[in-house]
Amino acid sequence: MHEMGIASSVLETVRKESRRGERASRVGVRIGEFVAVDPDSLRFCFEAIVKTSDLAPLSLEIEWCRAEGGRRGDELQIAYLEFEEVEVAT
Repeated sequence: MHEMGIASSVLETVRKESRRGERASRVGVRIGEFVAVDPDSLRFCFEAIVKTSDLAPLSLEIEWCRAEGGRRGDELQIAYLEFEEVEVAT
C-alpha cells in the first residue's frame, strides 16, 4: 500500500514547512485521477500516523482532480498548508 508512504511524505513536508510559533492545523493534497491513489486509503493511513505524532491534530483535505481544464490527471502535490499561532515558551 503506497498510500502509507505518501501519508508519511505529507507529514515530513509539513514538518519542514512549520516554523517556531506556528502549528500546522490543516494540509490539502491534490490527487489526479491517473495517479492510482485511493483517497480513502490515504486518509486512513494519514489519520493512523498523525494521531501519534507531534503534528496531531493535523487534518487532511483531499482534492481529487479529473484530467480536464488544463489538468493532466497526474497531480500528486501539497495544495496548501494552514497554520495557527501558538505560544512559545521562552
